[in-house]
Amino acid sequence: MPDDAPESEENIISLQSISRTFMAALQRQHDMLAFSLAGLRTSDPRAYDYYSAVSRVMPSPQNHLTADQVNAYARNLMMRTTINDLLGIAAECLHRCHLLCVLIKVRGQNRAPDPDLDRQIGEAHQAFLQLSLQDKFEELEKSFGIMCDLEDSIFSLAAALRVLARVGGMVTNDDLAPDGKLTLEFMAMKDYEVDDQDAEVDDEAPAAPPPGVIRHPLPGEADLLKKPTKTLSKLTETTRTFQPGEMLELSEEELLGLNITVAKFFDGLFRSVDHYGRSRIGEGS
Repeated sequence: MPDDAPESEENIISLQSISRTFMAALQRQHDMLAFSLAGLRTSDPRAYDYYSAVSRVMPSPQNHLTADQVNAYARNLMMRTTINDLLGIAAECLHRCHLLCVLIKVRGQNRAPDPDLDRQIGEAHQAFLQLSLQDKFEELEKSFGIMCDLEDSIFSLAAALRVLARVGGMVTNDDLAPDGKLTLEFMAMKDYEVDDQDAEVDDEAPAAPPPGVIRHPLPGEADLLKKPTKTLSKLTETTRTFQPGEMLELSEEELLGLNITVAKFFDGLFRSVDHYGRSRIGEGS
């Protein structure tokens, strides 16, 4: 192969490839969560009883769960698995972004083989991998100026996972943030009604009566007098706060909202990494 042959895409570390990889991973996680929620919602107890009896033997029949019990167990397991997967995806994305920033800082646009530079990059990245989650955020900010708007949301996911890993899933004092609360953030699209400035005025709307004349509205006339509105959708953040002694339970909408929260976190992270790259090696980075 000639020396100037282009590298295959999988061997190139770029912000574009990182973005594609992790947004696709989030979408797969979102789809599997939606599929699992649909399965729990439409599960058939008769089908469960049938498959429970297919082998005609059980490891411990006295511990066999009913359909309702296993549905609740499956939901709790799904909640724990979902948060664990989201946290893992977020952490791995941080690792890739750190490696890219180190490459930019050490090599810039220099692609010539250099074992010393490669060793320097490898040592810096290995040291980063050993840090705690909070220290990783601090290192990204200190060394590269990388700012993450929803950093606290990722910390909350880690705290929630610790809670769910315990039997019962009860929040304790050890799970609280410095403000004395455990707060989870959920992102979702919300609809808002706003005045429609472009709407055409209804010519059939009743005219104002002359001075001194009292006009009594006719049936249905109130609808004609309403100001035209239109519906807009906006990505909105909602939060839930848990106190010590409370059980950590999330609705289906909130579970899906956590996925969008991580996607929004990625958006801010990628923008910050992009700004760092452009500031170091220009628009061609």
